Amino acid sequence: MKAQLSVVEDSENMQVSAIVPIADRHDDIEMVTREYLNMLSRSGRTFELIFVLDGMHPAVAATLETLEISHPSIKIIMLNQYYGEAACIREGVKRSNGEIVLLLPPYLQVVSDSIITLMARLETADVATAVRDRTEDQFLNRMRGWAFEKMARIAGSHFADPGCSVRAIKRRVFDEMVLQDEQHRFLPLFAERLGFKVQEVLLPQAESDKRRRQHSVDTYLGRMLDLISISFLLRFLQKPFRFFGSVGAGTIFIGTLIGLYITAERFLVGIPMGDRPMLLLSVLMIVLGIQIAAVGLIAEIVIFTRSKGTPTYHIDHIVEKSTGA
Repeated sequence: MKAQLSVVEDSENMQVSAIVPIADRHDDIEMVTREYLNMLSRSGRTFELIFVLDGMHPAVAATLETLEISHPSIKIIMLNQYYGEAACIREGVKRSNGEIVLLLPPYLQVVSDSIITLMARLETADVATAVRDRTEDQFLNRMRGWAFEKMARIAGSHFADPGCSVRAIKRRVFDEMVLQDEQHRFLPLFAERLGFKVQEVLLPQAESDKRRRQHSVDTYLGRMLDLISISFLLRFLQKPFRFFGSVGAGTIFIGTLIGLYITAERFLVGIPMGDRPMLLLSVLMIVLGIQIAAVGLIAEIVIFTRSKGTPTYHIDHIVEKSTGA
């Protein structure tokens, strides 16, 4: 992955790095940029505003380059092709300097000034995720958000608005968490599983976000597949044999029951076994169960040999008595 970087300014005292990944959907970039710049200026913290363009967006790039002339706090990172929003976030975090990483969408989901409240919540949390106050939102938008919230429970999420991309995160969270493709939408869930403190903050919804939104069938299908994969990763990543072994054992058990049933019919009723499809089904079920369990065992071996003791936990703080004289 190659990235073209514009306006790189290192600052040892940078407090906030706001990262805006631009993939497919975006509002008027000039309007969004000015909203975020005004909010960051009013926050009273030193900041940088980083835009990461996923692939070629010539019109967006031209607008940002014009704004960058009068706003040196803007950085522009342009990826050479389409890699996805998660790649944009990773690259933005890598090239940022702030102790607080602010993830913002290229469209307004909440009232921009309320994001200052979100950052303030990091005094007592490691991750602060926004929840839109959708009392005035359109009915279809609320129903879509409610459905996604319920679907997210498949992955173990208990957050009220997983579709909101506005988040404030301490840098040390990214130091211990590897963000894989398409997992950025569930970043608070991954952070919580690592032991970080995650808090939700109710913020007023932006007026532009109350318009009716349309999504393709591919988008919904992709979200569902993401939820299934994330659910598997969170529950069985360290112990895959528990999943594959359970499925394999169940398959072997069903095959064995079928085999016992036709065997009992053979000796008790005298029904021949050799020409019965159930005999073939029984053998196939047992063999399939063994193969499924073997996949889980191989996965366990791979994790054991590749993990090298990588911790899957987070240390909050250590209290110890000083041994100095």
